[in-house]
Amino acid sequence: MKNRSRAISNSMEQNSKTQRTWRYTWEAQSHSPNLRLFLFDSKTNPKIHCKSLNVSTIVGKSQLLVTWINEEDEEAASKEEIVSLLVPIPRVLLDTESPVNFKALDDHIEVRLVLLLPVDHPLVSDFNLVTDSREKSAPLVMGYDLKTLSLMGGVHFYCRSCSNRLTKKELLDFSEMPSINWRESADNWFGTCCCSFGGISEKMVVKYTNSYTCSSGLCLLSATTVLLSKDDLVECILSEKGGTEVEFESSLALSCDVGVVEPGSRISEGNAESHESGGENVCGQVDESKTRCIDKASLPGCCVHDSPDSNESVQLEEKKLTLDKKFLLDGFLEDVFMAKASNVSKNVEWIEFACPECSSPLGAYPSGVGSNGKPIDGGVRLFKCYISTSSTTGESSDVFRKYTLERMFTNQLVECSKEELSFHVLVKDLTTKSPLFNIVILNPNTFSSTGLCSSQDEPGSALELSAIVKVLFSDCNSSVVKKIDEEVYILKGQGEELIELITNASKFLPSSCSYLQGALVSSMHL
Repeated sequence: MKNRSRAISNSMEQNSKTQRTWRYTWEAQSHSPNLRLFLFDSKTNPKIHCKSLNVSTIVGKSQLLVTWINEEDEEAASKEEIVSLLVPIPRVLLDTESPVNFKALDDHIEVRLVLLLPVDHPLVSDFNLVTDSREKSAPLVMGYDLKTLSLMGGVHFYCRSCSNRLTKKELLDFSEMPSINWRESADNWFGTCCCSFGGISEKMVVKYTNSYTCSSGLCLLSATTVLLSKDDLVECILSEKGGTEVEFESSLALSCDVGVVEPGSRISEGNAESHESGGENVCGQVDESKTRCIDKASLPGCCVHDSPDSNESVQLEEKKLTLDKKFLLDGFLEDVFMAKASNVSKNVEWIEFACPECSSPLGAYPSGVGSNGKPIDGGVRLFKCYISTSSTTGESSDVFRKYTLERMFTNQLVECSKEELSFHVLVKDLTTKSPLFNIVILNPNTFSSTGLCSSQDEPGSALELSAIVKVLFSDCNSSVVKKIDEEVYILKGQGEELIELITNASKFLPSSCSYLQGALVSSMHL
């Protein structure tokens, strides 16, 4: 026994290079008291090469010791070579009295451990005392961002890539951009009658558009973006579609001069032509055949005939709605990071906005199309994953340090599937509307950690499980996904970056576990 222990110790010192080629990936499911390990490299067939496989736990060091006799060829078979791997065990409540189950498969070694409690149990969370790890896995909460920014006194925004300051002066006024359709919400509360309570709902809608219109000094926050006026940004000159630099003019958003905006309207692509240029021609004259505005008094049976003054103030206010405010009401200026099909209009084009110093992508701004191809509201939507509130990225003072492109997309994807009960999502290019890739959510309640096996000389460190979403990924040429529950739109640059992230994440599993029904099995951090 002593000779075997000495041999194992010697082999661990001699095979440190071999250990570096072995990857471990831990996985656990929500509400399940089990922990599974995938251990693999690119060359070894454990079923053939790993003889006398043995797995044991070193509880005091939170490590798993995996040993076997290596037999790669006939010559090596005559010489006994013991290979040992040390795998760190995540911070979990392990049932040490339960046996360790393991088996050698064609391309990996699989180990199963029994837990006293599932990894997402509140008691397990209390054991996680590592501040940095807890902070990294903390959920992305917009309420926290709003509160923290408001308490900072004054905030500058910086490019995360080059630390270039983006804002001219400190921002003091922060507000949350509502993520729901206020016109529908107002109608649900007060009804759609054109007088009395119906008038109240329309007044709410008008006040909403005035309150959440982009203006200098105001910072509007959504789950993924920061909306700033171009006047608050350094060296910010918005360009037309053709590249001509123009100063934003409020007159570009032409107002509707006749009638009232139709309550409850939501433009679909089928009648999008009727909303082009806000129902107006190039010269700003209202096209009666195309305008979305109607005179309620002309509607038969409308109670405005009985109460001519009940809705007069609402009509006067709604006459002032400019094109950018109409687009805001119809949901076309909502969160651009990942837009649903109902929030995309062919009359609004999103143009990417880059850092003036390093040209790294920062966000996007809306522009009209055709003859109205100019910036719509003079605002720029900066993605939280590309900016920081500190000149040094990652500092504790950086409010957006937890935001990454991957986490933002995953959170929006899961939220989308909750709202619509959708799990099959087609992702399209926001600009060209062409398909980019398909995503199928397999399991949004998975926890995982991955890395390379360490040598004996290296001190063990606490390993933490991170929340991930298991997904099926396929390109748009694949026929795997035949049913689409939801279409979402993102900018092409972010789409290409996500494709690379998802493809690389699939390498954290052995090849036999990387495909399901012809699609790539991967994961995304939540």
